[in-house]
Amino acid sequence: MAALEADTSAVRDKHKFDESKLDDYLSLHLPGFSSSPGAALSVRQYRSGQSNPTFFLQKGEKKFVLRKKPHGLLLPGAHRIEREYEVQKALFSNGFPVPRPLLYCNDKAVIGTEFYLMEHVQGRIFRDVTLPEVTPAERSALYVALSETLAQLHSFNIHTLNLSGYGKGKGYCQRQVTTWKKQYERAAHKDIPAMNQLADWLIRNVPSNDNEETLIHGDYRIDNIIFHQTEARVIAVLDWELSTIGHPMSDLAYFTSPYFWPRNVQFLGRGSNKSFTDVEGMPAFEDLLNIYNRCHGASSQKDDWNFFLALTFFKLAGILQGIHARFLLGNSSGENASIFADMVQPLAENGLRLAKREKTVELPNSPGELFLLSAKGQRVLQQVKQFMQQHILPSQQEVLEYYTKHENSPLRWSKPLVIEKLKELAKAEGLWNLFLPAVSGLTQTDYAFIAEETGKCFFAPEVFNCQAPDTGNMEVLHMYGTEEQKKQWLEPLLEGKIQSCFCMTEPDVASSDATNMECSIKRDGDSYIVNGKKWWSSGAGNFNCKIAIVMGKTENASSSRYKQHSMILVPMDTKGVEIIRALKVFGYEDTHMEDTLSAFQKCKSS
Repeated sequence: MAALEADTSAVRDKHKFDESKLDDYLSLHLPGFSSSPGAALSVRQYRSGQSNPTFFLQKGEKKFVLRKKPHGLLLPGAHRIEREYEVQKALFSNGFPVPRPLLYCNDKAVIGTEFYLMEHVQGRIFRDVTLPEVTPAERSALYVALSETLAQLHSFNIHTLNLSGYGKGKGYCQRQVTTWKKQYERAAHKDIPAMNQLADWLIRNVPSNDNEETLIHGDYRIDNIIFHQTEARVIAVLDWELSTIGHPMSDLAYFTSPYFWPRNVQFLGRGSNKSFTDVEGMPAFEDLLNIYNRCHGASSQKDDWNFFLALTFFKLAGILQGIHARFLLGNSSGENASIFADMVQPLAENGLRLAKREKTVELPNSPGELFLLSAKGQRVLQQVKQFMQQHILPSQQEVLEYYTKHENSPLRWSKPLVIEKLKELAKAEGLWNLFLPAVSGLTQTDYAFIAEETGKCFFAPEVFNCQAPDTGNMEVLHMYGTEEQKKQWLEPLLEGKIQSCFCMTEPDVASSDATNMECSIKRDGDSYIVNGKKWWSSGAGNFNCKIAIVMGKTENASSSRYKQHSMILVPMDTKGVEIIRALKVFGYEDTHMEDTLSAFQKCKSS
């Protein structure tokens, strides 16, 4: 309810209507509307939206959203809410995420203008395009979901949707330039040379292939989207006022326009003007395009990208000019409409710069890979590939001979000299600790490709200090360790001077469900007593293994059985730590060990 209060206000004076007439009309024409005896109709107005006024309605437990035309003098061809209703009906019946449309009323006597009603969709709407309220991982997932949903929209056949007459079809780009030029000229409050120059450039550079006939949204941006309450999933796309039949690249350029937004202009008055490239977790522009291409099954047209970016900023400038004009007339539906007049000129100037740039961005050539590497990731991957070819793969036979020779000897836990030499060489070339973004500067996507390459040889990850379980243990220490723990354990692990193991699985219980775990951790003054038995302990057999991360239960009767687990650092030379034997997998020696922890004695608390 708090979110609704923040997103809505009492109906503003200039948008008030007779709510009792609306109640009577809906009771008569909408089945089930009056099924709450005695319940009064509650009406609130949404703060967002600068075009068609939108209202939240509640009658008992039932919730609805009403969209109407603005009152007063309107620009020709604008605010055709009957088209919004038509396209939402078609999309809803074909499984695309839009609110269910319920009825359309063309009787102006009810509330003063035409309107339509749709179901209220409960979910998350984000106003700031940089999504400061979510984690970097979710931020990335939400933008991926946006790209996938746009591709789904553009994949519909307009004839299957029975929308072949929804727009004028071929010649969309030419019409867009002409339409927005006229809209701007009607609403202009002063002469802005950049708008005139941008219009002239667009008219001269309309794509030669202006024959696309795809259903497009026309205003596809994040605050026109409702996401699932907890999942990174689009559950409703809103505001179909500008939808038509046209070129899908116009939607794609509009959606990705924040990547090209001028730094001195706040994004449509809501959100920061921080560059997307500065926001942690924001997908690379190329990644979003590649995901779109893969889902849509088509590649973006590189030759026309400048045009569609320029058209986007021309269109945005025209929209904002129109909002300002309605504000002056007194019929703007937004509360902060007056601020947009100052944004028209810088947006037009930005569009003109993008239009005239020789190359705005390197677009993917085809819908091939789902994710792309950063420039640094590409460079490091190439270095790793060369290192693998020149040094690691030629050493495989020597390493295999060493482990075959010492299979039944304690020396099987030592490293052949060639591996140590390769590690020093890799470190000297800067190919070291590539798994940790804070050290390597690589993204997780970058490292995924690198890990795929090093996985081609069983000892290659260790050469780059990227071997399990040390990578996971180092990440835990990096994120959660104290400064003392980092100095004592993380630093030598990152330098490759020591190694570590991880102890979770137990022999007598199904440890994949950690609630079965029996290893106990109990505080004793400034120390802990750890008591238990582990096996399949990755890395424990290594002579250079100096520290174990042990998972155990710190039982607390008042806590849920799911909240009794802790991980503790246990030095391998702690009294009571005993390694029993190496375990075999299908008869082969493995790096996993069985550890008798019948008495992990006191471990100093740190």
